[in-house]
Amino acid sequence: MARYALVIGINHYDNPNFLPPLSKPAKDAEAVAKFLENTGTFANVERLPNRWIAAEKRYEVVPGKVTGNEVLQALKQILSGEQTKNQEVLIYFSGHGFRLINRIGDGEAYLATSDSQPDGKNAISLDRELNPLLRRSSLSNLVVMLDCCHAGALLPENRELNRTLLEPSLSAFKEKQDYYLIAACRSQQVAWEDEEYSLFTAALLKGLSQKQADPETGEISADRLFDFVSRELRGKGQEPIRMGVGRSLILVKYGAQPQVKEVNPLLDEKGELRCPYQGLLAFTKEERDFFFGRKRVVDDIKSKLDRLNFVPLIGASGSGKSSVVLAGLIPWLEELGWQILEPIKPGFKPLTMLESLLLPYFRDDQQLLDQCINNQDREGLKPLLELFPREHKFLLVVDQFEELFTFALAEQRDRFIELITQVATIPDSPLAVVATMRADFIEPCLRYDGLRQLIQNNAEYLPDLRGLDLLEAISEPAKLQGYEVTNNLLNQILKDIKQEPGFLPLLEFALTQLWQRRDEAKYQVTLDTYEAIGGIVGALNCQADKVYQYKDYEKDSPQQERTEAEKALIKRIFLNLLQIGDGEKDTRLRQSKALILSLAGDNQEGQKVLKELIEGKQGLVKGRLLVTGKTEREEEAWVDLAHEALIEKWDNLNLWRNENRKGRELAKQVDKDAKDWQKNNKSQYYLWSGDKLADAEKVLQQYKDTVETTDLAQEFLQASSQEELRSYLRSPDIDNLERETLEKEAVRKLFLNQERLWQLLTDEKEKPQIRLSASWLLKQWGEEVPIWTAEVDKQGNIALSIIAENDLPATVIEELEDGINLEIVEIPGGEFWMGASEGEEGAYSYERPQHKVKISPFLMGKYPITQAQWRAVAFLPKVKRDLNPEPSYYKGNSCRPVERIRWQDAVEFCERLSRWSQEKGKGYQYRLPSEAEWEYACRSVVSYQLSVISEELIHNTVYPPYHFGWKIDPALANYGQTAPARTTAVGRFQIVNAFGLYDMHGNVWEWCLDPWHDNYEDAPNDGRVWDEGNEELYQAISNNLDVLLQNNKSRVVRGGSWVGISPYCRSAYRSYQADRAILNYDLGFRVLCESTITSSPSAL
Repeated sequence: MARYALVIGINHYDNPNFLPPLSKPAKDAEAVAKFLENTGTFANVERLPNRWIAAEKRYEVVPGKVTGNEVLQALKQILSGEQTKNQEVLIYFSGHGFRLINRIGDGEAYLATSDSQPDGKNAISLDRELNPLLRRSSLSNLVVMLDCCHAGALLPENRELNRTLLEPSLSAFKEKQDYYLIAACRSQQVAWEDEEYSLFTAALLKGLSQKQADPETGEISADRLFDFVSRELRGKGQEPIRMGVGRSLILVKYGAQPQVKEVNPLLDEKGELRCPYQGLLAFTKEERDFFFGRKRVVDDIKSKLDRLNFVPLIGASGSGKSSVVLAGLIPWLEELGWQILEPIKPGFKPLTMLESLLLPYFRDDQQLLDQCINNQDREGLKPLLELFPREHKFLLVVDQFEELFTFALAEQRDRFIELITQVATIPDSPLAVVATMRADFIEPCLRYDGLRQLIQNNAEYLPDLRGLDLLEAISEPAKLQGYEVTNNLLNQILKDIKQEPGFLPLLEFALTQLWQRRDEAKYQVTLDTYEAIGGIVGALNCQADKVYQYKDYEKDSPQQERTEAEKALIKRIFLNLLQIGDGEKDTRLRQSKALILSLAGDNQEGQKVLKELIEGKQGLVKGRLLVTGKTEREEEAWVDLAHEALIEKWDNLNLWRNENRKGRELAKQVDKDAKDWQKNNKSQYYLWSGDKLADAEKVLQQYKDTVETTDLAQEFLQASSQEELRSYLRSPDIDNLERETLEKEAVRKLFLNQERLWQLLTDEKEKPQIRLSASWLLKQWGEEVPIWTAEVDKQGNIALSIIAENDLPATVIEELEDGINLEIVEIPGGEFWMGASEGEEGAYSYERPQHKVKISPFLMGKYPITQAQWRAVAFLPKVKRDLNPEPSYYKGNSCRPVERIRWQDAVEFCERLSRWSQEKGKGYQYRLPSEAEWEYACRSVVSYQLSVISEELIHNTVYPPYHFGWKIDPALANYGQTAPARTTAVGRFQIVNAFGLYDMHGNVWEWCLDPWHDNYEDAPNDGRVWDEGNEELYQAISNNLDVLLQNNKSRVVRGGSWVGISPYCRSAYRSYQADRAILNYDLGFRVLCESTITSSPSAL
């Protein structure tokens, strides 16, 4: 294939006021022409302007004039002539260049000829004249070199503003031809002259010398030449730019020079051979010597940066995007004089990252910096970029751009995208941006107009590493260190990666493992070792499992297993470093080290263990599963997964994240329903309950360290749980609780959340029923709960209060058999008015007349006798009657009151208990109370005596009908209007009277000793049993129980029951039951203990 060149150098111009004369172009052009003829193997080099040198039989460039017509004819000949068809062409131009802007703001570029006019007449229009020529041409490839002032104006340095410039003129080459353009400087720069040549051409000629050729191939490509020229011109006031499409063209080939390559391996700080592979970590500038296989991509990005200010680098996860920029692009740009800002990852607060990155350049104007970054105005970064130093070009790298969509704050994300894409629209911006992003995150990028256009027009797509590039990436790093990767290993790797998408990080990890096990005797990396570590996928899984399971994971056969607690911590660490996305798309989530250490809570020892797990000698960082770091502008250190490949390719992590996904999805559903709940005024009808709530609490508790819920969602769940708890506390089944019922999930859930019960108990705004039920539940499980009293006003409003145990009469405990205790309370003596007052609502005539009674001290059961207590006494030796140990109808809870008790059986119980007490040496005498004693104990009237003015009690004293006030309520007692419709455990309602007695209203009727009388006429006033004055009958009953049975007297019962309506539960209410053959489900009793042993009717 022949090569042709057109070389133009114009020194002189007809209009010196418009285009002043130049001294170098002709000399520059002749030097280039000679080089092309002598070294560049160009068959024909045409010169303009020229003269014939007869002695040498050749033309040379002379410092003359060239008209526009002459230049145009030369261009037609070389671009469209038959001689150059399918050939290679090079055009060199040295002289003036200019551009004109029309009235609508469009620019048109011109090459100045000697007769050019200010309006563009006679100059060569790139758009109207060069473009048609290129479209009709049939060249194989084209190289254009422009050494003229403002040469950058001839290239589309800003794509949006210069669409009509040189790029459209060369669009014909995009499909089948290659082109490469080099301009001496940017659009606003001047091309300077040196002593012999212009600066640009001097560097050009030097770059084309054999010394600058590739040592292996002897070639100088257009890319290689441009890089050299850029380095030469650094700091000299002009910066060359380029544009290329297709191959990097070879300008000259000197031929390879035979060399004996010396191996100078790179060593670490300890003097040991460095590992040339990076495992799961990205290559950085420090590892640039080991970075191979991506030269073409790096060249393409560099070429784009010559004319574009924003280049997205897009590739699949694991394709090596970060490495291309950090180890490939950045070192090369630094050699060309670029200033590289520290690469950033967006994180949660990308604006904060950007502001801190720019702060060193604007320390004296921080207010402007803050305003430009954070204010939502159109100026954006423009005022800042105008203040940037102009002697260098700056590069900002935004790595892992997808973080903007995975966990950056929305308001910061939008502003950040607006600012960095704005860079692309600023002409001659001193700042350029390269952003690496995963291909699967292009879709959310397209929602932003500016970003969408930049991706469509500017993006560089990173292909899979294949072919020779892949072989180079595998073998060259080892070769640099003096080792050979054997051919059979290379062949096996190539075979394996065909089946493995996103193989690059897995390959690098496997190569790292191979390097650690290299054959140091033969200086080889071998197939046998590759097979031993499990190949591409097996190497990662094997290593990750070893680090997870063993402390001494560096050994071939590790022995020191990690504890289960350590493994659990490792699992929590990894789950906290994941951002669970929609469906299956998960990404890594960099976290602050402090947050990760907080997984151990405030436990200093736990945090120490956690820190050792992460960064210790046997930790996850050394095992290459995690990375940590802290930049100068970051406030705190961070922890991150070593690579996203771990997410998909480590089986354990894959299992953990799929388990965890359930929690994440549940959290989203909770948040959705919580918002519905909020929209509906937080109505209880929108709360969760039952299995749905129980499952949610269980799952979210399981993943509490890795699943984040919003404040509203937490409030919603707490409200749901509290309402569920309230519902349970209102349930009639609550008193059925015994320890064995903990196997039931609903009950287990309650007691795993005792804190919630305490919240309900202490909430003074909560309903009394809920507070008291919570108190009772906690008490059943050994919690020390308050002692409650209640006060109910005439409107039925309940006021709960807490009474100190010291403010109540003392309690004596009688220890029965089998650990069963009987609690009896010391009741002080006193006087009260017995019976109903004249105005008491619901009172009956047989509760009157109200009369004064004096009561001696006694002890009384704190509760009605329970089924457990009855059973214990029933098995004591018989006194006069047999006792059925299980008489009750309502069984299942031994704390319920015993019922279906005859009066005679209650008396027998007291007799057996008295005898047992005497045998134990205590000598307590038990009996049933008289109804006067019962009412006195119920009213706990001593508390009311304090309000009586005189020492004598006032006749017709008005007591509240219940010891807690003027009305009864289902929250305070078990009576006919409550839900259980059966007996409840004694003390279930938690309310004591002033004497510390429970259940004086409702639950079961309680037997008294007294026979029934129709009213209180002639009733005794000393509190004794009312025996009608029939001393003979009384003595007969005392001596013979059969006399009592024959008498068939009805006996008094007091207190009401679960069946009775509310008036029956009043303190004054009295009823009767026949004393034999009565087996009602609501008939029980409580005992009275006399202070001394007497011959009272309790001896019956």
